[in-house]
Amino acid sequence: MGKNEVLKEIISWVLIICGAFLAATIINSQVFEKVIVQQSSMETTLFGGQHLIVNKLSYNFEKPKSGDIIIFQKYEKMGTLVDDIKNSVVNLVSLFDKEKNSDKNKYLVKRVIGVEGDEVDIIDGSVYVNGVKLDESYAKGVTEEKVIELPIIVGKDEVFVMGDNREVSADSRALGPIKINQVAGKVIFRVYPFNQMGKIK
Repeated sequence: MGKNEVLKEIISWVLIICGAFLAATIINSQVFEKVIVQQSSMETTLFGGQHLIVNKLSYNFEKPKSGDIIIFQKYEKMGTLVDDIKNSVVNLVSLFDKEKNSDKNKYLVKRVIGVEGDEVDIIDGSVYVNGVKLDESYAKGVTEEKVIELPIIVGKDEVFVMGDNREVSADSRALGPIKINQVAGKVIFRVYPFNQMGKIK
C-alpha cells in the first residue's frame, strides 16, 4: 500500500470518528437522547439491545397520553438543567464504552395506560380504563394484579404505566402511578437493529 493510500485510509477513519462524535452529540442533547433497551418487559414491541431515540421535550408542552411509550426514572425526580447536561456528557461517553451503557438501567421503559383522573382496573385478565375494556393487541402474557389494589384513580400529574410483556413487567401494578416529573421523555424512533428501524407505535 502506497503512502497516498495510507493517507487516504487515515483521513477516512478520522472523518468516520468525527462523524460519529457529531451524530452522538446531536442525539444526546437537551432535545433527544439515545437509550438502549435493557429489559424484556416491553416485548414484543421492544426487545433488549434495541437502540431508541427519545424526545426529551415532548412533555414540556403537553402531558403524556394513553398509549405513549415513555422512559422514566424509577424513584428519583428529573434533575436540573445542569444535571441534564452532565447526563448528556455521560451518555455521549457511553456510546463508545459498552460497560457504561449499564448506567442506562436507571431508566424504565413502559406504556402509558391511564392518565390523570382515569380509573384503571384489571378484570379477568383484561385492562379497563373508565369502565371501558382496552383492545391491547400489543400485550403479551396474562395481565394480573400485583401489589397495588385496583381499581385505582390516577392522581394529579401522574400516569399509570404497564409493560407490554405483562407477566414479567415491574410497573404501576407494583410501583403505583408514576409522577410526571419522573418522566424523561417519549420514545419516538428505533434506530437499531437497522432492519427494524422505524417509528415506535
